[in-house]
Amino acid sequence: MSSKLITWLPDRLTDVASLLLVLMMLNITLDVILKALFNAPIQGTLEVTAYYYMVGSVLLPIAIVELTRSSISADVFFNLMPFGLRFTLMAFILALCVVAYAGLAWITWSDAMRAFGRNEVSMGGVGMPIWPSRFILPVSFAMGALACAWNLLLLLTSPDARADLVADATEQLINEEIE
Repeated sequence: MSSKLITWLPDRLTDVASLLLVLMMLNITLDVILKALFNAPIQGTLEVTAYYYMVGSVLLPIAIVELTRSSISADVFFNLMPFGLRFTLMAFILALCVVAYAGLAWITWSDAMRAFGRNEVSMGGVGMPIWPSRFILPVSFAMGALACAWNLLLLLTSPDARADLVADATEQLINEEIE
């Protein structure tokens, strides 16, 4: 299976998250301007920001972060380990991440279905339906699980990917600086 196929959906989710950030910026800026100049704020800005913009912009990119292994890491001791131990540890961590993300997806899916069933709305000044935003979590966590599973599969089957996933991060940074 091509890595382009595997990264297509996470890339689109990241595009959506970027769009949500731009929309949030425009919505809040317009809200502030209208409130300051005309004392007429946009109703529901707080609710849309809290339940849609922020949740989507933070959680939708999880899969691309996992695919590219771009999360924050403190790997001082990891880099000192022999390759075999780093390989074993990386396989264990990726398997643990698959289980954790899948568990979070399962739990948040049932929460989203409950919110859908009772047509959950915000309790702020505007009665806005918020149940659709509850589905962002299980989708994001499921994609994170799939991304970690893909990296685990690559770790176990591809020597090139194995070298990348288990490589010394300091060595990779030095090589990137040289290129």
